[in-house]
Amino acid sequence: MAAKTYEAGYSKYYGDRLKNVSKSTSEEEIKQLYRDWASSYDEVRKTFWCKTRRDKSKSCQRAVLCTKNEWKIIEVGAGTGLLGLELHELGYNVLHALDISAEMLNEAKKKNFYKKFICASLSDQRIPEIDTGEYDALICVGTLFRGHARSSAFLEMIRMVRIAGLICFDIRDTELGDYQGMMLKMDDG
Repeated sequence: MAAKTYEAGYSKYYGDRLKNVSKSTSEEEIKQLYRDWASSYDEVRKTFWCKTRRDKSKSCQRAVLCTKNEWKIIEVGAGTGLLGLELHELGYNVLHALDISAEMLNEAKKKNFYKKFICASLSDQRIPEIDTGEYDALICVGTLFRGHARSSAFLEMIRMVRIAGLICFDIRDTELGDYQGMMLKMDDG
């Protein structure tokens, strides 16, 4: 029942855009989805995600007890930069954006607060533009989702962040089973 309600929520806000996204959806199909959606994405997301986005950015802020200007943060799955904008408004100034979609990143550039843009897929493959331990923190909201990023992406996320750094992410309840095995494996490792 909860999964059907959750899916109904997707349909209510996204229409049929995510209806056919599955574990077998290819990177090219995801790129096309967001290429087509980029120019209207912010308007669609603002209708329901404003409070959620603000709550997630404030959760990250509470976890990061630091001088904001000094922390280098990468937003993975940055899209058009809605969450990054919230972090920027909270005083974080060294923000980098990573997304699979060049079109989404082009929309984020218009907001004029990210310092660096990286167009790459989040997977288990090393992203050459990112040094090991380069970031103090990583935030990833709405990206660990069917067809978007596989559980093996955790390895690359961890590589990006310095020892004793911070990784903040969310996983929808209906998606947890796809990621839990990798989290347990890493915990044992």
